Amino acid sequence: MDRKDNFQSLKGYFLISEATMLDPNFKHTVVLMIEHNEDGAFGLIVNKKSQLTLSDLLPEFQNERGKSTPIYIGGPVQQEFLFAVHSPLLDRKPSSTSMEVISNVYFEPGFRNLEDYFKDDYWNSLPLDDRPKIHLFIGYSGWGPGQLEREIREGSWIIHPASYKIVFHPNPEEGWKDALRQKGGIYKIFADTNQDPFLN
Repeated sequence: MDRKDNFQSLKGYFLISEATMLDPNFKHTVVLMIEHNEDGAFGLIVNKKSQLTLSDLLPEFQNERGKSTPIYIGGPVQQEFLFAVHSPLLDRKPSSTSMEVISNVYFEPGFRNLEDYFKDDYWNSLPLDDRPKIHLFIGYSGWGPGQLEREIREGSWIIHPASYKIVFHPNPEEGWKDALRQKGGIYKIFADTNQDPFLN
């Protein structure tokens, strides 16, 4: 039986970093897995907000909406790219390039397909209940063939089904602990007590 026969895609799952993660890019992070196959893996860190706003990146968005839209750090790879994750668009259909990762959570590789939502007039014209949640990310987290599987075997990541609540967490800095609480069991204890399991 070859490796492909044993392969299990983690698309739609979270990678929750272990407390002992040494890589500063991934310390206390939650990664939403967008794609995972035999050729590698692609995901976005959903709980790491930068100091930047959309207006810092794109000069045409020096408006109220652009200045109030935070930018998340999706990962250390190719941070010149801008990606989006959004909830359902009640005023239109998702674009042809978007992908539903889990229920009501869509990955959009092309920011331009969503730029209307960052124009003050358009955004303010939408009823409050119709306004989608949209998080913008610079960079992504990527792994070559077999690399992620090796990191999992080494104990770097905790696997858990992804959830809307964590992806669009109102307080991203709490996302790592809340993801551990969702995992439950001993992980909930570590999250609630701030203990490092490897110190016991």
